[in-house]
Amino acid sequence: MKLEKKITLTIITIFLTFGFLFFITGFSIFQLISDIFTMDKVFSYSLFLLFFICIFMLIGYTINQKIRKPLTYIVRWIDQLSNGNFNMPETTKDDTIKKMKFGFFSELKLKLERLTTQLKRAEDERKELDEIRKKWTAGVTHDLKTPLSYVKGYAAILRSEHKWNEDEIKEFAGIIEEKALYMEQLIDDLSVIYEFDKMQIPLNLQSINLVEFIRNVLEDFKKYPMATDYPIYFHTHGIDDILLSVDPTLLKRALENFLMNAVNHNPIGTMITITLERLEKETMIEISDNGIGMDRKMLKRLFNQYYRGTSTDKTHLGSGLGMSIAKQFIEKQNGEVHVISEKNKGTKIIIKFPN
Repeated sequence: MKLEKKITLTIITIFLTFGFLFFITGFSIFQLISDIFTMDKVFSYSLFLLFFICIFMLIGYTINQKIRKPLTYIVRWIDQLSNGNFNMPETTKDDTIKKMKFGFFSELKLKLERLTTQLKRAEDERKELDEIRKKWTAGVTHDLKTPLSYVKGYAAILRSEHKWNEDEIKEFAGIIEEKALYMEQLIDDLSVIYEFDKMQIPLNLQSINLVEFIRNVLEDFKKYPMATDYPIYFHTHGIDDILLSVDPTLLKRALENFLMNAVNHNPIGTMITITLERLEKETMIEISDNGIGMDRKMLKRLFNQYYRGTSTDKTHLGSGLGMSIAKQFIEKQNGEVHVISEKNKGTKIIIKFPN
């Protein structure tokens, strides 16, 4: 039996039980009153019966309108939510929702409306994320196959009987190295995301000289083949020593991911500037570029785990995990990340650590 029918039968049973008790009690009282006032028994019984029927119908109508209908509607609503339909039921069997009066259940209806809105929003976001994840998976598969085909192709060329000169061999080896580094980065990104999900990323805090540390990160980054056509500058406002307690491994990985994002999503020749500044209550690292920038929609999705950005003339754009990973690395060290960007006016990534 459906819950709605059970509620209706329960209310009817309670109503009839109280009606019967009211009838017995009321009849006894009415009989006593008629004896006192010496009323005609047939008239008094008819008057009582008419009075009882009117009261009975009025109470029944009130219970039906104020309790049964809204309660049945709410049960149907909850049942609908449990089945994955995140919309309000528009009608009941008898009334449209506009004609119903919820009375005692007004607060419950309001909370259900909020819950329905939240569930619908969450479902829409889940569907969008599933669609993004599908595209991302297809993209990552392509991203692995493309550099792998380069590696296989150039390895076959080097293995051929043709006598290549030294410059050609170095060129082929450089391409193989670049593609291998990209595949390694992609696999590392996937591994890190898995470790984050399992809460297995250890934190090894050390006091380091941030000026020297960032200089070393930039020197290593400039050795990547894809970064050679991007001028990179480092400003410290004349300060040589800024001590900060961080995890060097996680911070280096985060900075490299931010820098890689600036390279992957901007045209060749884009200038990248890293500024380090010690403020009164915090230490700030700013990574800025004068590249293509981002619109609001792109900016909003920048740190989504599966967002891959827009296309440029690059043959690959990264896994779509780098920015999400970098943000999590910074936040794990009690830092915070803010991004300021405008279309065709470049991007600023501001990293702040408390002193």
